[in-house]
Amino acid sequence: MKGISDEVISVEEAKAALRCMRLGGFDESEALESIDSLVGRIRKLGTAKLVDDIIETDLSENQRIFVQEYWFSGKSTAQIARERGMSQANVYRTLTRANETITELLTPLVRYHRDLPDVQVAPLFFAEIMGVCSARRNKGENIGEQLKSIRLSRAATPEQTARALCITEKQLGKIEGSVAEPTLELLEKYSAVFSVRFNFEFVNGRRKCEWKEL
Repeated sequence: MKGISDEVISVEEAKAALRCMRLGGFDESEALESIDSLVGRIRKLGTAKLVDDIIETDLSENQRIFVQEYWFSGKSTAQIARERGMSQANVYRTLTRANETITELLTPLVRYHRDLPDVQVAPLFFAEIMGVCSARRNKGENIGEQLKSIRLSRAATPEQTARALCITEKQLGKIEGSVAEPTLELLEKYSAVFSVRFNFEFVNGRRKCEWKEL
């Protein structure tokens, strides 16, 4: 594991990490592992916010629309082309240019963080950041999808989330997959862990839930 001392972290990152250590009661080895993980999550969330700004201010109108439809609405290039009356090749070129612009503007941040080899925004990292941006926009239709969006919008893994909620990853998977309903007690834990507030109402006899950040 690359030690936290090998990274340059901000004051806010350090404060958050130290608070996590105090609340968790970790030993030194566990604390270092936890801080490395926490710093990684903080940086992903910060990068996602920067990507949101880039999409709004640095892309052309078509690039912005195609990025939103492809990354955030889950449409294929063929579907976008069909709905827009354009060739799929044109849609693909526009998306490629948009991705290149986002990557170019992210590179200085990656260089500073030194988290990726060869100072490149790896495709997997790029897709993960776009996933965080998407989860912040699409809060889900049912409670399972909404809880998954909360987790993804915080760049938290299933393992991290299950541990924080004191449940198994299998239980978490059933809840996020809408196979099992979360209890009110579990939703209270979600509220505490992710700093969100749930609002419930019944529509046609079915419970509907919405969430917002505190």
